[in-house]
Amino acid sequence: MDSNSSIILVGMMGSGKSTIGKLLSEKLNFDYLDTDLIIEKQENKTCNEIFKDKGEKFFRSEELKLISYLSKSNTVIATGGGLPIFNKNMDKLLKIGITIYLKTSPHEIYRRIGNNKSRPLFQGLASLTKSISKRELIYERAHQIISTDNKPFSEIINEILSANR
Repeated sequence: MDSNSSIILVGMMGSGKSTIGKLLSEKLNFDYLDTDLIIEKQENKTCNEIFKDKGEKFFRSEELKLISYLSKSNTVIATGGGLPIFNKNMDKLLKIGITIYLKTSPHEIYRRIGNNKSRPLFQGLASLTKSISKRELIYERAHQIISTDNKPFSEIINEILSANR
């Protein structure tokens, strides 16, 4: 891995982007950014509240603005699940750093997040499966794909590091 490159984690909600991002940034001594948390802080609301109050279109426009400020070096970036999907954002992410798709099955995501109502677009297993099938072609453009099903975080992090030495 280029010691100056940023690492950008993409994938569905519940794929482990935030948790793995934090752990990976600590291991590499990189900065850590979570795009959803940045937008929540700017708006002083949760993603769910932003979606309810201002709509998805507003949220996606905030993601688009944020991309131009993302660091190209020494940062692990956890993106919101939809960020790469809209506004040709995946093209932009591929130029910022090493993109890694944390590929997670619908059943594994459902097991992880259950009936978590704080996820703005989560409406159960059937809608999750449909969302993944719509988004997967874009996610799979990432530089690296790592399956996260039934793996501890440490194993996923080791796979990322091994593939990018």
